[in-house]
Amino acid sequence: MGTVGSVNFRETKDGVKFINYSLAVNKYAPNEEDGKSTDWFNVSVFNEAQVSAFEKFLKPGVQLHVEADARQRVVVDESSENKYTLTSFKQRSFDVVRYAKRTEEEVEAEN
Repeated sequence: MGTVGSVNFRETKDGVKFINYSLAVNKYAPNEEDGKSTDWFNVSVFNEAQVSAFEKFLKPGVQLHVEADARQRVVVDESSENKYTLTSFKQRSFDVVRYAKRTEEEVEAEN
């Protein structure tokens, strides 16, 4: 469960819509001043129905509970010296915990 950061609506070369978004997840961290730390995860959405729903309301500030398939792979940089593990998440399902606050522009557009 986390809060949406950035959202990127995209299309494949074949015209298939998909979404990449970042999700901030807070966790307990007793060594931190405020007692918590935040991890960021990048999530991809390819399910057509979910993409269609997200086009209507997904924006920074939305709080989601997400179930996703995780995948890890080792990536080597161009010099072949540094290796790092890349973790990617492909969303399977979601529940909205809280919608983002509406901006002033959104409130004015309704009136």
